[in-house]
Amino acid sequence: MSFVHGYEFDAMSRRPLYGDVTQRLVDICEAPAGGVVADVGCGSGLATELLLARAAHVGAVIGIDPSEHELAIARTRLRDPKVRFVRGRAQDVESLTGPVDVAVLSNVMHQIPAAERGAVVEGCHRLLGPGGRCALNTLFYEGAVLPETRPFYAHWLRATREALRAAGSDLVVARTKPVAMQTLTPQQHEELFAAAGFSRVKSEEAVYAWTLRDWEALCRYSVFIEGATGIDDPALGCAALTQGLRTTFERLELTEVPRRWLFAWGVK
Repeated sequence: MSFVHGYEFDAMSRRPLYGDVTQRLVDICEAPAGGVVADVGCGSGLATELLLARAAHVGAVIGIDPSEHELAIARTRLRDPKVRFVRGRAQDVESLTGPVDVAVLSNVMHQIPAAERGAVVEGCHRLLGPGGRCALNTLFYEGAVLPETRPFYAHWLRATREALRAAGSDLVVARTKPVAMQTLTPQQHEELFAAAGFSRVKSEEAVYAWTLRDWEALCRYSVFIEGATGIDDPALGCAALTQGLRTTFERLELTEVPRRWLFAWGVK
């Protein structure tokens, strides 16, 4: 699964919530002063920009992504002498640049088929110099949804279906499981790092409070749209999800809904 132009992760990346998530990733990375950080799967550069702003002590940031469209946006957005962008797949990352001190996978692992995620982490291990650290975060994993919030999702799904039916469409229930829905547990993420040769492997789950505006931003992300609705019309899916979301917040009298974010890391 890939981004649809106009429905990238940008809207979510601009939320203060995502800044908090990025800050936690920067804290975990412990990049040395003057060190080199590889932003693997950098997309349009918003996370790269946040990483640079929140780790201003580093010497260089290398953004790596397979999409030339995304990289063109990134190069326009971020014109800093510390930053350069390289085209390539996360699976091949060790061949794209020289040794780095930190490799970051910022909310990118869910876009990679589960069977290939081990190869990505192994590539990051080879990319790092001795003592280097790899860290990832992901919103899509087994355990992200808090049990007490399940009624929210059920109500949202029903309200979204009502919106789609009113527009002459419906949810696609029977479908191939999208890449973003191929979720792994925190333990399985740790096992990826251990199998790649990392030591001091750890993971943590952090709970963040999502406002209506945060959820609306997620509704503009093509990967989430397709995963939640199964339809391949991002404009229709976005509109239905947003309408269903607003209806749900109003009917349940919500101001925020918590959800977990996973962080995992290891040292070479």
